[in-house]
Amino acid sequence: MKVPPPLDTHAHVDASIAERDLHQLGAFLFAVTRSLDEFGLVQERRDARTLWGVGVHPGLVRANKAFAVEAFENAITSTALVGEVGLDGTSRVPIELQLHTFRSVLRVLQRHPRLVSVHSAGAHLRVLRELHRTPVDGVILHWWTASAELTEEAVRLGCYFSLPPAMMSSEEILRLIPRSRLLPETDHPYGDRRTRGIRRPGGVDEVERRLAAREGVERLEMRTQFWRNLARLTQRVGVMDHLGADWQAVLQSVLHD
Repeated sequence: MKVPPPLDTHAHVDASIAERDLHQLGAFLFAVTRSLDEFGLVQERRDARTLWGVGVHPGLVRANKAFAVEAFENAITSTALVGEVGLDGTSRVPIELQLHTFRSVLRVLQRHPRLVSVHSAGAHLRVLRELHRTPVDGVILHWWTASAELTEEAVRLGCYFSLPPAMMSSEEILRLIPRSRLLPETDHPYGDRRTRGIRRPGGVDEVERRLAAREGVERLEMRTQFWRNLARLTQRVGVMDHLGADWQAVLQSVLHD
């Protein structure tokens, strides 16, 4: 099987960047947004290799105050991805408001399953409590830094984990995550700040290399594993038909390899 391009399952991309410029990165991207207004700028885009997610970041007061369930539910009809959403223990946003937004998002996702990139900084236990309270499929815990006990619980819940270069030294967490639940991300421009060379969305070389060495496989074999993990999750959530032809071609190829 031909080795697929790099995969980045969590990056922040300026809405004004043209599709051709993103295509030149040579990678497939999950481009998360931080507010319904930001998603509104890209909602009509149908980039071949960039999947735009609808998000409400727990760190943004204005985005949470402006959140409306009806607008969110309408927005997800045009994408297979929700992100970035979640909770943040260090945020200026009152936790009651964060919880209202996150709970509303989860209730919608119970009715309309999607892949969902979840923020949990400083609020790992609270996030898991909400996922117990309102179970949804398709959860990808972005840049997860919780304790071993909470990581084990997240694995039991069926969560996947997207890892940026900044997490490659988090040995205690990495050893607890099954290979079948691993996904790469950059969280550009935040999670790749210390990456050597050019930092850009799709720049997951370090994640591929470090995890491949840890798993005792070749780097490109690790990349294929990432795609296979995403393919199985996408299939399980039932959003394959919401993806463009380029995405479907790669996902189907790794499923049938």
